[in-house]
Amino acid sequence: MCIFILQPTLARWASLAVNPREFNLRATLTSGQAFRWIFLDRLEEWDGVINGKLWRLKQTNPDQPVLYYRTDSTLECSGDPEELIDYFRLSIRLPDLIDTWRSVDCQFANRLSTITEHRSISPLVEAHGIRLLRQEPVETLFAFITSANNNVPRITRLLNALCEALGEPICSGDIKHWTFPKLHTLAQPGLEGKLKKMGFGYRSRYIPAAARWLLDNGGEAQLLKLRSATTEEAREFLLNIPGIGNKVADCICLCALDNVDLVPVDVHMLRAAKERGIGAALRTDTLSTKAYREVSLALSKLWGEWAGWAQVIDFATRIRSNSLPKNGKRRRQNEPIVQ
Repeated sequence: MCIFILQPTLARWASLAVNPREFNLRATLTSGQAFRWIFLDRLEEWDGVINGKLWRLKQTNPDQPVLYYRTDSTLECSGDPEELIDYFRLSIRLPDLIDTWRSVDCQFANRLSTITEHRSISPLVEAHGIRLLRQEPVETLFAFITSANNNVPRITRLLNALCEALGEPICSGDIKHWTFPKLHTLAQPGLEGKLKKMGFGYRSRYIPAAARWLLDNGGEAQLLKLRSATTEEAREFLLNIPGIGNKVADCICLCALDNVDLVPVDVHMLRAAKERGIGAALRTDTLSTKAYREVSLALSKLWGEWAGWAQVIDFATRIRSNSLPKNGKRRRQNEPIVQ
């Protein structure tokens, strides 16, 4: 069965009540947090699924507000839809956080003040509008298992293939999206072989194993309860799941479980730490658990209560700058998310 969504008309688009200077839609959705948003060139809009529902968003340029397509369920809403307020954390004022980070970290301040001649990818233009997403725990968990030693285009392709094969279709005209598969579907016998054919490689064994472990240990309800747990309790739970190590656990905690002070550490963040005199002697290709925790804690103490959001912005500016070679022309972004 396919749920159909009507084609958008101009009258059904509404503006989110957030200053565009603190919400850059493209920069947020391409910052390595979420992988299944699709940009439709001909419509100049982003389509994605939040809580099993299709959302259509657009922002014609960074100086214009973000628009959302008003479905029948949001036509009578007064104010912004709660789903979008929650997902994009629109109740949090980003400029106040950025002012705090700039005041305590001169490296962060210098990075945001760097203006390139390519305005469309300038850290100054985009970083001030990158928002920390609050995502669904189940999809986030499996997305970051998939992200291990992987790159953004491939992660996106694999997750879309997984959802198309095992999720429920949601239709919007000639555009199809799929919900993320349920845990019991991911735990089904024989899935590992199907995942290998899709290209998941060694991760093929972790996905069904993780789904079975979760079903035996409280399922999605238990993951949601972790939003009220301490960081250490959430980490301890996640690290028992097949396919999850320190970095993946911290990404899940930050992006889905409300541990917003947590700083996941990959090769990019280790470089950021070394620029600040943290972990100068550590190798960039591998970290012991002890060294990982020390670097993460040091950055968390530096950036404060919303340190994870600062990490998202710093990380995004690094993968943006890495997408330009010395001749100034954009090249395809394929930097690893997790190493």
